[in-house]
Amino acid sequence: MEDKMSKKHVINMIDRQRLSISGVSDVFSFDENIIELETSRGYVDIKGNGLHIVKMTLDDGELIVEGTIDDLVYHDSQGSGKKKGSIMSKLFK
Repeated sequence: MEDKMSKKHVINMIDRQRLSISGVSDVFSFDENIIELETSRGYVDIKGNGLHIVKMTLDDGELIVEGTIDDLVYHDSQGSGKKKGSIMSKLFK
């Protein structure tokens, strides 16, 4: 947990069409309507239309999303157990 808290978490959104997030530690799922991820400050859901990931560098904690962004929701980092393993861990089972 110490490593997650040390990453700086910054969000930059331009005209609800491009979203840049730093401090990302994991991406759980994504499609054109929702992206679920974990940041150094908790879980985040990005909702919208035509969403696609332009850049994802988990080593640097950077994620860039384009599309129509309608909603950005934070969830408690302790969560309800909803998030169980990243998209990468599911791909490489």
